[in-house]
Amino acid sequence: MTIVQCLESITDWLNQKVCPRVRLKRPCDYEQGTLYDFEEVSPTAFAMFLPGNDKLPEGVPSQCPYILVQLVDGGQDLVRENDRMNVQLSFMTWNPGVHPDENGMTDEYRRTADGWKDVWGFLERTITDIENAEYLNGVRFVKEAGVKYGQFAKDGQIADTYPYFYAWATMTVERGLNRTESAYSQLL
Repeated sequence: MTIVQCLESITDWLNQKVCPRVRLKRPCDYEQGTLYDFEEVSPTAFAMFLPGNDKLPEGVPSQCPYILVQLVDGGQDLVRENDRMNVQLSFMTWNPGVHPDENGMTDEYRRTADGWKDVWGFLERTITDIENAEYLNGVRFVKEAGVKYGQFAKDGQIADTYPYFYAWATMTVERGLNRTESAYSQLL
């Protein structure tokens, strides 16, 4: 399995196993209040880079909410014939408040600052699903390396991007190396 195949395998696994089970608000940049046409969508996982709205895959209604799967760094252990990669999962959600028709809770829009809870719930659900699966389409999640997570910050300050909310998690994954030729084969 190549590095590209590894990242695509993780992304595909997220799109198959995690994203369909999550429902979050579809963003609307021109109307957030009472006139917002409340709609929940499943997030989409993308590999390495976020496509522009004009380049989204067929059937994907919007960029947000999303998980972005990115390679941070990696290294090969040629003796053990494996490759470990540190992967960052970046999460984005949108939620400016409580909308009419949202769980039948209210008849009118109520702006709140609680949208941050969506991104953390999404991150935690994803991490739990990864921990429980351990293998993501043939790529092993290295449990013993743990998971780190946090918020995006600039100059030490948490980025305030209301009504968009961001978080990240890093984990280590492992894949086997398939080498067909060995410098030692003639000695065996």
